[in-house]
Amino acid sequence: MDPLEGRLREALRDDAWRLPADTALLDRVRVSAAARRRRHRTAAVTAVAVFLLVAGMGGVGYIFRGPGQTTVAGKSESTTTLERAREDAASPTHDDTAGAPASTRRPNSTRTPRPTTDAHTAPPSPTPPGKSATPDVAAGAVPAKFSPVSLTAANDQNFWVLGESAAGPGRATVVVTSDGGARFTALPTFAAPVVHATNKVTAGTVHDLRFAADAKDGWAYGGALWSTHDGGRGWRQVRSVPGLVEQLETANGTTYALVRDGSTWTLWRSPSGEDTWSRVGVDLHTPASLAVTSKVVAVTDRSGNAAFVLTSADDGKTFEQHPTPCNADLSGGRLSATADSMWLTCPTGTAAQVHVSRDGGASWSAVSSGTPAISGTATALGARSAQQAVVAVPGKALLVSGSDQPAQTKVEGLGTPTYAGFTSDQVGYILDVDGGLFRTVDGGGTWQPVQVR
Repeated sequence: MDPLEGRLREALRDDAWRLPADTALLDRVRVSAAARRRRHRTAAVTAVAVFLLVAGMGGVGYIFRGPGQTTVAGKSESTTTLERAREDAASPTHDDTAGAPASTRRPNSTRTPRPTTDAHTAPPSPTPPGKSATPDVAAGAVPAKFSPVSLTAANDQNFWVLGESAAGPGRATVVVTSDGGARFTALPTFAAPVVHATNKVTAGTVHDLRFAADAKDGWAYGGALWSTHDGGRGWRQVRSVPGLVEQLETANGTTYALVRDGSTWTLWRSPSGEDTWSRVGVDLHTPASLAVTSKVVAVTDRSGNAAFVLTSADDGKTFEQHPTPCNADLSGGRLSATADSMWLTCPTGTAAQVHVSRDGGASWSAVSSGTPAISGTATALGARSAQQAVVAVPGKALLVSGSDQPAQTKVEGLGTPTYAGFTSDQVGYILDVDGGLFRTVDGGGTWQPVQVR
């Protein structure tokens, strides 16, 4: 051993030489060490190792340990220089502030970073097979000159409106409200022209809208069929159903579509959260209406001189046929249903008759012989309960039931109705051909216009 080295070791072993660390000097040494490591990382590691081998670890520990120990990013400030050198050599990305005071140091760069997602932003999730890959988008304002064409509601506060806008010809726009129509938000458009009349549907158009009660699964249809499974933020066209989708209804986790391909009519179904459509085994002739509830799937139809309703209580596996009061020469009739009833309007050529069934279509009763003449081409029927329904006509809403005289309510501004429906026995909607939208919160006693903007 070199004599100088021996004297140095003896001196460092003497407890009399142990002195409190100079904090300012400590900071300057650490900053200087960090700078050297940036310029000559490999050489610095080697030099430190050699110095420790010669001088002995005990003395270095005394010099670089402060009077107190502060933990930063999981490390104690008493960590030796050798340990720091090993970390620097192993780390692929050097932390330039490793030698700075504890209050300004960054966590060691080899540590797993904390997620940047905060409590108000959900992390992105993988797109499941068959789902839309359209990313989330910021909420948008309702386009100028937005004209409602169809309405669907999940509950008393949440409903969606399909419409067309001058801002996007050839693209369908859906707006949504979660406060009963006080405010609306426009969802992303999709490439489908919107048509008002069913006789103008083509393989690429849409004219109607439905959403399931979960507010995630929805469908735009009327010729083409588009679906969303993320609340309308992303839409995809469904091409697995051959023909023009004329009607669509959903309940109990299953969606049904009435499809016309030339003169052939078929009924299709799919789980509501998927786009896996399959044909239902029922023969159809000239169907007029589709209704779906938690208890029944029903289709009105006619053949020869018979008008009837086909009903299924086992999710479309089997169907029963029951006669209806409609005139088979005119139409099979239009349905509106609740969980415990089906309401039917039968056109007569110059008027419409209303009937109700409370036994799944097995029998029908005429509703209110005192009902005034209702134009067969300007009515919309909305079932409110097993006891009452609303028939909307231009300028008024008729609350029909078993009484001799239905209650009549004036609806200021209501033109030719195209839709009437209820989400509960108190909250209901009427939509007319000109895009006028009206809402009741008292079971049809009064109606107020809804401004979609």
